[in-house]
Amino acid sequence: MTWRYFPEERGWRWLREGGGCNYVGPISPWSHHGGVLSVLKMEVMCECVRQPCDCTQIEWYEDDFSGPVTVPMVSTNSSPPIAMPVQVPPGHVVQQIVDENGALRHVILSPQPPMVPMPPHYDSNPDHQGIVKQVLTSLTPLSALSAISGLSGLPVTGRSGFKLLTGIPMLLRRGSHEKLEPPSANPAYASYLFSCHIDRGPGPGAGSNQPPQPFFAPGGLPPGYPPPHFSHGNPMQPGVMGHVPSPGPPGHSPPPHNFHNKDERTKRQYIKLKKKLEQKHHRGGGEGFINSQATTTTPPFSPRRDLMNGMRPRSKDHGMSSVGTSEDGEESSSMHDEEDEERLMVEMLSTVKSPQVAELNSRSALLHWPPLVLECRHLELGVTESDLRYEVLLSDKGKEGKYKSIYNGIALSCRIQDLRPGTEYSVCVQVHLEELHWPGGVQGSASEPTTFTTPACEPDQPQLPKVMQRNRTSLQLRWNAPVDNGSPITQYILECDEGRGAGFVEVYKAKGKQHNLTKLQASTPYRFRLAAVNEFGRSIYSDIVQTSTSGSPPGPPVAPVLKEASVTKLHLSWQKRVVDEDYTLQMDDRESGHGFLPVYNGRETYYVCQGLRRHSEYKFRLRAHNEEGPSRWSDEVCYRTLPDRPAPPPRPNVKGRIHAQNFKIKWEPPNDRGGADITTYILELNGGSGYEPVYMGPDTECQCDRLTPGTTYQLRVSCISAGGRSESSEPCTVTTEAVCPGQCPPPWVQGKPRATTFSLKWGYPEYDGGAPLSEFEVEMKCPLDSSQRQVYQGKETECVVTDLSPGQTYVFQVRAYNRVGAGPWSDPVEVLSGAAPPDVPREPQVTCRSSHHALVQWAEPASNGAPVTDYKLEMSTTVEQDFATVFHGLSHAHEVKGLMAATAYFFRIQANNSAGWSPYSGVSATVTPPSSPAGIPLPKFVSTPTTVTLSWQEPASHGAEITHYNIDVGDRLLTTGGPELDYTVENLQPDTTYRLRVQAVNSVGVGPFSPVLRAATLRLPPAPPRLECVNVGHNYLKLKWGDGKNPQFVQFTVEMESPRSREFQTVYQGTSHSCKVNRLQELTMYRFRVAATDDAGQGDFSSVEEYTTTIAPPPSLKVPTNNGVNISAPKVTEVQQRSCWAEWGPCKPVGADPVTYQVQLSRSKDPEYRLAYRGADTRVQLTELDPGTEYHVRVCPVRCAASGDLPGAYSSPTSFNTSAPEVVNHTPRTSIAHVTERKPLTDQQWAFIILFAFTVFALIVAAILQQILPVSSR
Repeated sequence: MTWRYFPEERGWRWLREGGGCNYVGPISPWSHHGGVLSVLKMEVMCECVRQPCDCTQIEWYEDDFSGPVTVPMVSTNSSPPIAMPVQVPPGHVVQQIVDENGALRHVILSPQPPMVPMPPHYDSNPDHQGIVKQVLTSLTPLSALSAISGLSGLPVTGRSGFKLLTGIPMLLRRGSHEKLEPPSANPAYASYLFSCHIDRGPGPGAGSNQPPQPFFAPGGLPPGYPPPHFSHGNPMQPGVMGHVPSPGPPGHSPPPHNFHNKDERTKRQYIKLKKKLEQKHHRGGGEGFINSQATTTTPPFSPRRDLMNGMRPRSKDHGMSSVGTSEDGEESSSMHDEEDEERLMVEMLSTVKSPQVAELNSRSALLHWPPLVLECRHLELGVTESDLRYEVLLSDKGKEGKYKSIYNGIALSCRIQDLRPGTEYSVCVQVHLEELHWPGGVQGSASEPTTFTTPACEPDQPQLPKVMQRNRTSLQLRWNAPVDNGSPITQYILECDEGRGAGFVEVYKAKGKQHNLTKLQASTPYRFRLAAVNEFGRSIYSDIVQTSTSGSPPGPPVAPVLKEASVTKLHLSWQKRVVDEDYTLQMDDRESGHGFLPVYNGRETYYVCQGLRRHSEYKFRLRAHNEEGPSRWSDEVCYRTLPDRPAPPPRPNVKGRIHAQNFKIKWEPPNDRGGADITTYILELNGGSGYEPVYMGPDTECQCDRLTPGTTYQLRVSCISAGGRSESSEPCTVTTEAVCPGQCPPPWVQGKPRATTFSLKWGYPEYDGGAPLSEFEVEMKCPLDSSQRQVYQGKETECVVTDLSPGQTYVFQVRAYNRVGAGPWSDPVEVLSGAAPPDVPREPQVTCRSSHHALVQWAEPASNGAPVTDYKLEMSTTVEQDFATVFHGLSHAHEVKGLMAATAYFFRIQANNSAGWSPYSGVSATVTPPSSPAGIPLPKFVSTPTTVTLSWQEPASHGAEITHYNIDVGDRLLTTGGPELDYTVENLQPDTTYRLRVQAVNSVGVGPFSPVLRAATLRLPPAPPRLECVNVGHNYLKLKWGDGKNPQFVQFTVEMESPRSREFQTVYQGTSHSCKVNRLQELTMYRFRVAATDDAGQGDFSSVEEYTTTIAPPPSLKVPTNNGVNISAPKVTEVQQRSCWAEWGPCKPVGADPVTYQVQLSRSKDPEYRLAYRGADTRVQLTELDPGTEYHVRVCPVRCAASGDLPGAYSSPTSFNTSAPEVVNHTPRTSIAHVTERKPLTDQQWAFIILFAFTVFALIVAAILQQILPVSSR
């Protein structure tokens, strides 16, 4: 196939030459502009069906052409990429760029640049020597192409992610193939490019999902300047070859682009792609990769996010660039793997299955879809199932295939709500891989749509019926058809409440959309509702519409009522009646003179009249309207607005002269009184502690008195009218005249006064008279000589007074001065000057008045300038130490009491005055006489039933030895024989309380009695009860004593005489009246006695009682079983129709007496047992039994003693059934006995029975109490 240009058609055309390419695209015209060829528009598609496009030739038929041409072509076979033979016009160069997939991406046709000597490393290639003579089909690196053609300055562009291979440069010129001629005469040529999209068929090309690229012709460029996006480096100069050496050896991967916004994932992708490029380069050998120094790069492709009809449209920028520059090879070579990965990811995301409808009803549907299956090649790209997001797209039949997104997430199902019944929908799924998991994000194509139709249902709720016509006795209603939800509406149901306000009644049922109701009552309200019916049922009723038939106009309404009034507003309201629809309110303003004017028209029952004058009167009237016409006007009412509060009055002024404690103030009324007269003025005074009202009344002047002289006051006035209280006026400042200062407080002494000097201090007066204080004056008076003198005059508030006499009293007073004069003297204060301590007192005189009482007297010492204010008397029992104070006071004598008899005491005295304490006086000694003994503490006692033994501590003898003690026992006095400290009082009554006390006696007299001791004798021990035996066994005896009552909890002790030692041993001790003595021997006599014990002690034992045990019965049976457990029931074996065997274990013999056995047998329904055997055998055959009958058998051991046979206890019965006779088969066979054994009740069963019985008893008692308590309460 030949690519040929036809000048007469001004275009290019493919010519078939028996090859494998068919022309499928239109021809686009060309245009010349001064020898420069511009590409306007061209779209060419080529479908390779059999052979690669190695037969294609490009022939040039234009005399003057400059500019590159890019022709993308695709090969579908598996052979390696080869160059396409091209015929070019003379002086031009062709560059072929083929990718590794066999697609001829670009054919670049450009003028031949001027030739200069090649660099040495390019000349060494022998393949370049004959480039002017033949068309080479081998592939060479782009650097070699640039060296030969001089086009290294042309940028090569390509799609991001493709590796571009360059074809053989074919340098041909018209008429000669011997050498390379210079380029065209244009020194600064312009490169023009067009691109042909080659694909296998209609639609996007292989390896690309983009639409065909149109021709691109840059226009408006001045001659000598190439297009900006085509050029590289500086423009080429005439005669200079634009060659730039490659920075690395041929075949290396291109350098990385200078991306400024790459993240870590992009960098990792770039490193991985770079390694793959290097590996392919080493494997390809002769393949050359474009390695350019171009700095102008094409930004990486990023798919758009626009959604149209559920699909994402293809972006024009997503395909190959329509401009082929020298940067195409570098960018496509470095980004080819990334493009493949993206294409692979898009194909994988497009394999999603169509969604399935799981649940479908009239208004919702449940969709689910299978997850996207990831293969190993997808997992190698770092994509997992959790990274995928599914987007559900929905469209209905009425939207013309436009889809909208209704869900986006990771779930594999979603429920669609709010669907329309009876509607056909289409739904598909699209899978996304967001930017977080893939650079720029990627998405697949939508799945095949799934179509479903929602089931039809009952109609929607109808709208309100409309009243089209009404009169006094009829109403005409009309309505619109609601949405039928997929099924035609068959009829409408209209219901009415018949004007009663009760339930609805059906008045119309048909398919029509209007109805005329007749025979109605006039002026009556009616309510209606509507429902639609189709084959699926009835819709819900519409909202209720209310209307009424025509009638007479309403009567006059009630006059409006004033609800609230303000300064400029009147809020009126009125009553609403059933017949009223709207109202008209009119107002009459007398001052305007226009009469009644309407102010409101509407349905509300209230209106607020605004913008009225304050404190003015307005008239109102009301009229009602309905469909029949207006009513008459209501009665006129008159309402008045409220007055506004007045403006603040002017500033008040002082009237007359200002005095020290009063002045007169006056003020004027305010200019604006708010529409009402001023009723009250309020005058407020501020003396420093805030404003306080001092006057309230109608006058405009006031006398302010009882003020403080020399004080500044602020006065303000406000007024009150019917509209409220005004703001306060501006304040008026007034200062009263000053006076002499007030009285100072009395002075006081600072610190302790000395003998000749002290410091005096005073304070400021409470009131300075309204002027600052200038000085103070202090005056002193001496009472002895009635002299007075000034001791201080100055501004300070303290001074030091000197030249005083010790111990003298002085009187001081102080006064203050200001500019007016001196104030009054303060209250006088007396100050006593310091004094010395008193002299040493003389020794006190001591007189003993008794053994425990002494009188101490002393004389007053010299006071030394200050009177004695206190004496301190001290006492001790030793001369040198341990003195204790016994008196404080001004008295000169003191009686010391509580002394001990026959004891030496020492006394001393000390005096005190304002100066301090005097030294101690000399010590006076005295000895008290002896006395009677001291009292005895409460004695202790030990009591018996007839005696009380007392013991006590020896008291103090008080100087005379104790000779004996007296004991007071009620009505008699007992005396001890000496100074013993205990005594036993005998012959007392048992269980009796006595009052006892003790006193000591010496040569002086008797001492006081001790505290009364209440001692009680003990009770006599209880008498022994009568002992008797109530039950006798072969190994036990049960004893009983007393009457069974023991309220005093008396302890009883039962003793038994040992048969061996003949000594009594305790066998029971407690409060019970009976006991059981076990582990005794049979036929043995035992001796017992009993004694009672209480708080009084143990009583005497009773007489000895003798009791004998009985003979022992034989022990019970024990039959061993297979599991090792012994049971008391006999074992029945070999049960036949008329006989069986019974066996049991032998009993242990008791002593030398033999044991026999007694077997009893009974039927199951016969309660009486009959004797079946008696003997010594433990296995016996029971005969003469009835066939098919249930029997019970039991065994009893019998002891054969000398006194006679003693039977023991019977065993538990064993039940068994004899074999029933056979009727059909007369063959005899051994019958199997069914032996049942009655097991004794376990402890748990007994506990359950007891609990059940107790519960029943409690319920019965509760029922009885419930019946008794109400009766007792009544």
